[in-house]
Amino acid sequence: MQVKSAGITDVGLKRKGNEDHFSAEDSLCLYIVADGMGGHQAGEVASRMAVEMIYKSYEKWVTAAASADELFGSPDDSLSTRGNYVQSSIRLANRIVYETARDVEQYHGMGTTVGVLAIHQDRIVAANVGDSRIYMVREGHLESISKDHTLVSEQVALGMMTPEEAESSPLRHVLTKNLGSYETVDPEIYEIEPSNNDRFILCSDGLTDLVSDEEILQMTLNADEPGPLCQKFIETALKRGGHDNTTVVSVFLTDMISKKGGPISRMGLFLADLLRSVSRKK
Repeated sequence: MQVKSAGITDVGLKRKGNEDHFSAEDSLCLYIVADGMGGHQAGEVASRMAVEMIYKSYEKWVTAAASADELFGSPDDSLSTRGNYVQSSIRLANRIVYETARDVEQYHGMGTTVGVLAIHQDRIVAANVGDSRIYMVREGHLESISKDHTLVSEQVALGMMTPEEAESSPLRHVLTKNLGSYETVDPEIYEIEPSNNDRFILCSDGLTDLVSDEEILQMTLNADEPGPLCQKFIETALKRGGHDNTTVVSVFLTDMISKKGGPISRMGLFLADLLRSVSRKK
């Protein structure tokens, strides 16, 4: 299996500071995007803290082949070992951000979203908290392997709002879950069998506010390398106003040993909401 990645973050045209943070490490096959919130640069602190803590804890547990009793919080028997490493790293990052926001006056109220992708030869783990998204492009189709934890997303799932109404709602960025607001958090986690030529996009809402799912699909299919693809995404967001910080990480898989890929597990009750195909957003 060969994995190639690239990542870019851009402050945009309206913001003075960049509260996004990311990590793209092919040596560990771990990819993270975080979008912070909070005044006086607290969002920048929260996102950086979350990314660094997730990376360091995941690396430690993978290197040590840690057992379940070495992880932070109770393991989930429905997840693989790598899935539990990801889940525990996010839980630990949440606790650190939460305690810092509670104990340090200038960081009161800070928090962050996070999207995490961990790749292994026989397993891909995708996890998120908040509305930073993770997309998979497989066999010409785009699927979201993250779930937006927003007020409007919940209303769509309950049939109280259409996807079209959600796209234009002034409440579309009101989060129902993030890292740092509460002492504990449970991320959304999906486990997937990898397939040759899979491509993944992790991004903050600075991209998805301005670039449609169909455009993300077409740009990804037309790209030969992850670096130019990330640059294309950023350039498109800037041309359309760049009203927010925008962060994109792209990951390309090749040279897989004849695998077609398997189903996505742990889809929950709202499968249609969790796997948004391009037919839902044009």
